[in-house]
Amino acid sequence: MPEDYKPIYTFKKNRACFILILLVLALGSKTTKAQSLDSIADNFNISLNLKNMHLWHGSVVTSGAMMATSLEYQSTNQKFVLGLWGGSSFDGDYKEFSYYSKYNFTDNFYAELVSHNNYSDKENPDIFSYNKHTSPNFLDIALGYTISDNVPLKIYWATILFGGAGDYENDADGSENNSYSNYVELSYRLFQNKNSKINIFAGGAFSFTTDKTFYSEKANLINLGMSLKHKIKILSKTFPISGTAFWNPETKVGALQIDISLF
Repeated sequence: MPEDYKPIYTFKKNRACFILILLVLALGSKTTKAQSLDSIADNFNISLNLKNMHLWHGSVVTSGAMMATSLEYQSTNQKFVLGLWGGSSFDGDYKEFSYYSKYNFTDNFYAELVSHNNYSDKENPDIFSYNKHTSPNFLDIALGYTISDNVPLKIYWATILFGGAGDYENDADGSENNSYSNYVELSYRLFQNKNSKINIFAGGAFSFTTDKTFYSEKANLINLGMSLKHKIKILSKTFPISGTAFWNPETKVGALQIDISLF
């Protein structure tokens, strides 16, 4: 690391992050202030999923079998969600510990803030740092909107604000431009009954400030595919299972993810 290197993400320059977090907590406190401690405790849930691999935004995060877990709080009115998400491959090569918050403004519209922390190649990760040179953390803000039940077209837009996943280009004077990489996806439900649902989707990446993005070498379509959600019965228990196939036109990569929810 250069001798004249200075940390980019000081508290002062990170104040936008703290403002976002405070806003999320304020929304959450508004929905929980009338609840008793007992009722709040009832709103916590845990989950465990098994996958043959892990896909995300047009890429294979890990090609090995893995386990995904979550610990989540949801307010009584189901508008505010606060959670922790952990992923780990069985061979130990992939490790992730992320935290997220979500606010459902309506049944069809939500906003979420996700702090991704894939520390697979870090021996001593700093889970509280967002330094782009040393930390795997990056902060993502996203909006999701579904037109209606009769027109089941969902629009999803996510923007990387800063952190280890930020993609930067150097100007002639040596200054760095953050790409603020955007991922936009359209998905449409083709079919649904009480046991099954089929969706198709298309996602692309672009930046308003740079050519290269976190997801792609240039603005491009990077995620085409379909997903099937189904319920299977094993002995006397029913388990949700999903299969997702995707193709990335830029990297020429494709994969099929199978995901079963144990609880």
